[in-house]
Amino acid sequence: MRHTGRDPAHVRRIISQWLTVWLRRLLTGGLSAIGIAALFSLASAQSRVYIDVDQAGGDLLPLALPQWFGEAEAPELASRMKAVLRQDLHNSGLFRILDPATYIDARPQSLDTLHVQNWAAIGAVGVIAGKLSLDADASEMVIELILHDVLQQQSRLVGKEYRASRSRYREVAHRFSDVVFQAFTGEPGPFNTQVICVRPHSGKRRSKDIVRMDYDGHGVTVLVEDGALNLQPSVSPDGESLAYTSYRDGFPNLYIRQLSTGQEQQITSGPGLALPGTWSRDGQYLLLSQTGDGNSDIFSYHRRSRRLKRLTTYWGIDVSPSFAPDGQRFVFTSDRSGAPQLYIAETQGGSPVRLTYSGSYNTSPVWSPNADTIAFVGRSETYSLDIYTIGADGRGLRRLTDADGSYEAPAWSPNGRFLMYVEQRGDTWLRYLMRRDGQGKQLLASDEAVCLAPQWIARATP
Repeated sequence: MRHTGRDPAHVRRIISQWLTVWLRRLLTGGLSAIGIAALFSLASAQSRVYIDVDQAGGDLLPLALPQWFGEAEAPELASRMKAVLRQDLHNSGLFRILDPATYIDARPQSLDTLHVQNWAAIGAVGVIAGKLSLDADASEMVIELILHDVLQQQSRLVGKEYRASRSRYREVAHRFSDVVFQAFTGEPGPFNTQVICVRPHSGKRRSKDIVRMDYDGHGVTVLVEDGALNLQPSVSPDGESLAYTSYRDGFPNLYIRQLSTGQEQQITSGPGLALPGTWSRDGQYLLLSQTGDGNSDIFSYHRRSRRLKRLTTYWGIDVSPSFAPDGQRFVFTSDRSGAPQLYIAETQGGSPVRLTYSGSYNTSPVWSPNADTIAFVGRSETYSLDIYTIGADGRGLRRLTDADGSYEAPAWSPNGRFLMYVEQRGDTWLRYLMRRDGQGKQLLASDEAVCLAPQWIARATP
């Protein structure tokens, strides 16, 4: 944990460490009533305590999710929303919801009032209170959700009211999960997000569709379903343009579809393989790789002028380009050193600079949206495929997965704090989340659909 306030940095660290020790003693039952009072006194005298996402260890922050006011009016709806909240916070690898059987109070005394000592006694650091009501025909809901800070005895640390159709209950729950995440970490949450994926087409063995779904696998919307083999989807930052490769005319060409209208433009033609990479942050440029005469190079496509510009010239294979956040650089995979390695190049020209030297097979690089960190797939010394990260300066190489499987397709969350990736286990594909340091790994067990080649994006507006 870290603490923010006006104290000097060394004092803040001491306070943070002191609070952590007291909290652990409280959660294990080793803290007396006097100790609890001292903890509350210290916490309330300081600014809010945050979780430092980069420094979080194995201790999960305990939260309580008690009965909501009005819950009896729609018990199934309340239960489903709580299940989403519980799963989101679990998936972060930072929080856990305490067993309701341990609650001294079934719910707070009012939406804004709770007996702090009763919640502290069961180890809760925060309490999520709520008030739920339905309109006359029960099709619309109004829910007010409040996060109380037990540690600092602060009622209504943050609160939100949502008005939405009952069918959007999952989105509402995801939104408040983000609120809770930001309240404790100071950073935007990753839950009210979606992924663009490839999934097998039902009934046709080699065909694949492109779909959009919530990050947890629910709410699937089909974007491309034409019976062809469709690959490598990449959505522009504004959520309007979908680039992907399709074999619909017999050749693997690249298309851009306007998602609001369904209109498409074919970008490449001929027998050579063309695959989209990532878009620039302003959405004006798309990186792609294109093969001709057995040689694959990196190009940029300007959406407004509809022109292709060649960025690499090499007789071998250059593939998998990904823009840096500044749009002035990109990382890609090349075999110009004799084996697949990562290289960084400037979009305005110049010789690429080799980035990776460890391992004989490194590919599928993806640049973090808010840092000079690149995630990629590498073959370990045990010949497993694992997820790694490395700094854009070549420092800080780190293996994030366990060298015990075949892990592929890393994708950054929009806030750059989490990675999504997939594992092939026999004929089954599994999808996982982890923090960017490799901690807090979570299997997304609630997937309703296979999700290959995921791209993690902000939620598309309805």
